[in-house]
Amino acid sequence: MTVLLVHGAGSTIDHNFRKVGWIDLLEAAGHPVIGYHLPGHGDAPPPDMTSGDEVVDDLLGRLEVDGPLDAVGFSAGAQLLAATAAREPARFRRLALLGVGNGVLKPNVVAIRRLADALADEDDPHGVGRLFRRMARSAGNDIDDVRRYLEIPKPPAEPDALAKVDASVLVVLGDKDFNAPADDLVAAFGRARLRMLPGVDHFGLAADVRCLEIVMAFLDGAD
Repeated sequence: MTVLLVHGAGSTIDHNFRKVGWIDLLEAAGHPVIGYHLPGHGDAPPPDMTSGDEVVDDLLGRLEVDGPLDAVGFSAGAQLLAATAAREPARFRRLALLGVGNGVLKPNVVAIRRLADALADEDDPHGVGRLFRRMARSAGNDIDDVRRYLEIPKPPAEPDALAKVDASVLVVLGDKDFNAPADDLVAAFGRARLRMLPGVDHFGLAADVRCLEIVMAFLDGAD
């Protein structure tokens, strides 16, 4: 089964997944891999969208796989996959959402705006903004393009829509992640379960070998 990978804000497919072994392991297990770069990231053009619904349109328009597929998304990528599944509930077979919680149901507009402002503030040497700036640059992204993506209003994934999703869903979250908790998100899906990883924060989740092992087993059918 083909696996779609969607990275987090400020990152890229290579930075989020290839460098820490996801793609090599998936391909070795017989899973063809396709990646989607968020607008303004990697080789994707700068964002010209005014709503999150347009980002969902962009993702769906760039998929060249017929029928259901498996997907793994981290952070902003997971939020986008949830919104896409809510739009097209039969599009995915298995869906692994990493580093997201109940905010998927109601995005925190104020917090996202603060992050976008912090990302652009070169005079602020501390905090999450500094981490995102460093990550975005190390991934080869343009800071202004990343900020513009963050400023696009994200569509909430309504519980009624998520309840109709056909996919088996796995949510993986570190217990030190600022996006916790995820109980409402898990409850919104028809078939979902939550795995919490002790001692893991948001930025370390995708590189944690336990996360990779859990998701690989999930994609291979170990429910």
